[in-house]
Formats: sequence, structure tokens, C-alpha cells
Amino acid sequence: MSNESLRQQLALLYQLQERDSELLSIHQKLQDIPRQIAQLEAGVTKYAEEVNVKSAELAEVEKQQRAKNAELEMNAEQREKYKNEQRSVTSNEAYTALERQIEFLDDKDAEAEDIILNLMEDNDRLKAELEELEAKAKEKKENADTDTQQLQQGLRTLAAERDEKMKARKAFLPQIDKIRRDEYHRWMKAQLASQTGAARAKAGFIALGKDGTCSTCQIAIQPQTLKEAQKYEKPVYCSSCKRLLYVEPATPDIPFP
Repeated sequence: MSNESLRQQLALLYQLQERDSELLSIHQKLQDIPRQIAQLEAGVTKYAEEVNVKSAELAEVEKQQRAKNAELEMNAEQREKYKNEQRSVTSNEAYTALERQIEFLDDKDAEAEDIILNLMEDNDRLKAELEELEAKAKEKKENADTDTQQLQQGLRTLAAERDEKMKARKAFLPQIDKIRRDEYHRWMKAQLASQTGAARAKAGFIALGKDGTCSTCQIAIQPQTLKEAQKYEKPVYCSSCKRLLYVEPATPDIPFP
């Protein structure tokens, strides 16, 4: 491969790398958006669960209120029964016994009424808290619905952009020498197979050498390595980060990168 041909291939590889960096960014966004939507749904679910818990607390208080009111009604019926019996008894002892039963019911009523008052306060408090929670839950859902629609639209836009860029990439690939292209694809595949590969892949297979420095590791390129790379006679790799070097030509009028 001639000097000019290798230089052009390095330039094309760099362009491919830039295209793939954009595609990787789009891919990451396409993965992030469903997670963002899931977080929005989780927030709505959390508020809905809090509303359900508060509704259950209120229902329990109302149930206790009904039970105490029913107790008062039963006591009232029993009290009326004892008073009717008092009218028909003939002994003081029987009359006094019935009077004690009535007083017992009066004490029970007093206790029940105190409990009912407390339950009424709890009822008012829980209703206010439930109303506030329901308003927040409604607002949360409305906001989540709006955000989700925007995210879903973004998802569709990104998917279309990805497909367009993939189409352009496919048309671009034949310009690159198969040996260089295969080497690049093997490297990319190896990076993406690891847990931290996406970040490493975005850092690039090919590194620009500008002002005598490797753009990837930010370490000065050894003078002999830089000299060899500027000849474009063979692929030269950074001795530090092992990236394929595409360096500034020795002649400034040659296009770069």
C-alpha cells in the first residue's frame, strides 16, 4: 500500500470511528430512555400505593366509627328495655339492679362517645391527607404521562436517526480496505463484549496524533514512533495506549484529519 493510500485509509478509518461513536451514543440513549420511562412509572406507582394505604387507614377508621355507633344504638335499645322493666318491677332491689344496669350502659356510652370523637378527628385528618395525596398522585401521573410521551417520541426519533446512520455507514464501508476494516471490527467487537467496553469503544480504535501527543492517552508520542507514523508506510501504534496512530502529516498542506 502506497504512502498516500495508507494515509487515506487512516483518514477513512477515523471517519468510520466518528460515525460509530455517534451510533454508540444513540444506542446508549435508546437503552436509557426505557429505564427513564420505568422510573417515571415507578414514581406513579409509589404515589398510587401511598393513596391505597391512606384509603385503607381511612376505611378502618370509618369501620370503627360505624361499630361504635352501632354499639350506642344497641345500648340505647337495652337502656329502653331496662326502663320499661323498671315500670313493672315490684321490689326496690329489682328496681335498683336495673338502675345499675342503666348506669353501666351510660358509662359504656361515655367511653364510646370519647372514642367516636377521637375517631372523627382521625377521620378528618385522614381525609385531608388522602385528598392531598390524591392531588399529588394526579399531578405526578399527568407529569409522568407528558414526560413519557416526550421520551417515546425521542425514542422514535433516535431509532430513525440510528437507522439512517446505519444505512450511511453501510454505504461508507466499501471505501475502507478490507484488512483495515476487519481489524477495526475485531477490535470493536472485543471492546463491546466487555463490561466497560462501550466507554472504551467510544474512546476509539484509532488515535489522532496532534502536536506530537496521542489524543487518546494524552501522552507524548515517542519521537521515533512519530517519525515512523508520519511516513505512512505501515500501521504504527501508540506505545502507551496501543491505539492505531493517525498523525499530523509532516507537510502542513496535506488534509488532516
